[in-house]
Amino acid sequence: MNRTGFKDLNESEILDSVRRALEGLEFSTFGLGVCAKDALLKLKIRESAISYISSSYNAIYESDNHNLYALIDLDRGIVEARPSSVYIEGRYNKYSRKIAQTFHYCFRCKGRGCSNCNFTGKLSELSVQEILEQKLLAPFGSGHSKFHGAGREDVDVLMLGAGRPFIFEALDPKKRSADLKALEDEINSAFNGLVGVHSLSFAKKERIEQLKSTPFEKVYSALCSCGEKISPQELNAIAGKAFDVAQMTPERVSKRRVEKERSKSAKVLSVQLLNDAEFRLEILASHGLYVKEFISGDGERTKPSVSSLLGKKCACKELDVIEVRA
Repeated sequence: MNRTGFKDLNESEILDSVRRALEGLEFSTFGLGVCAKDALLKLKIRESAISYISSSYNAIYESDNHNLYALIDLDRGIVEARPSSVYIEGRYNKYSRKIAQTFHYCFRCKGRGCSNCNFTGKLSELSVQEILEQKLLAPFGSGHSKFHGAGREDVDVLMLGAGRPFIFEALDPKKRSADLKALEDEINSAFNGLVGVHSLSFAKKERIEQLKSTPFEKVYSALCSCGEKISPQELNAIAGKAFDVAQMTPERVSKRRVEKERSKSAKVLSVQLLNDAEFRLEILASHGLYVKEFISGDGERTKPSVSSLLGKKCACKELDVIEVRA
């Protein structure tokens, strides 16, 4: 946000303050608000400011869905220019089991640094959000971001296949245009082996709610271990089967999730026995299913589970998302 001030209720001085507030900002549509106790003065300045901005910046006044909002406070002698965020939609892949999706402060020290976070102040050393910030903030003159994903995967889970849909929000941008294909290529070249993005395009704010509210089925590949020997016949017995799953909030996320039972579904698409104690499953999971707990049973908090179906204690050693069905 840019802010400037003026001393006198002089139209020329007020409009000059507007000019200074808009300096360096790129916009094509704008909204305008004027605060004043004097209703007639408020109306006069409003009309003058809309005319000035429209003609001087070749911009269109729109009461809604503008990409910049100017506020003139006549009583306080302040002009503020507030650019709306730039929204970039796409899909990302994550190829490392040490990268989170988003930046999170350590819940114990709140970013100050402690033994729990190796004195970094963060829950993970790096995130998809932070990687994208390195390439997507500067072109828009933005200093910080928000990241909106169609769900999320754990830090130790890979995001493969066609990737997970996301929207990157560049906050308080000074610029609104950039070559997204060139930025996409730059990201993929700089972070090859860690993160990849594709299909970048500009989006509207409304897409965030659509992305968040749409249930996405996901296909997982899970490397599983078994506490005792398992035969091909036992494993084949669950192949191709679909299950209605009652799942209590897993113990591992109970500190940050409401304790309740959720009704989900899972289908074992394929099975592969690797040796007498390890196997791989391909699982189609409904939106919000905790797949690791569907495998382990989480102390019977998830029913049924792969462990209960096989009658053997199983655990997920590695998990990959191989498809997000949009």
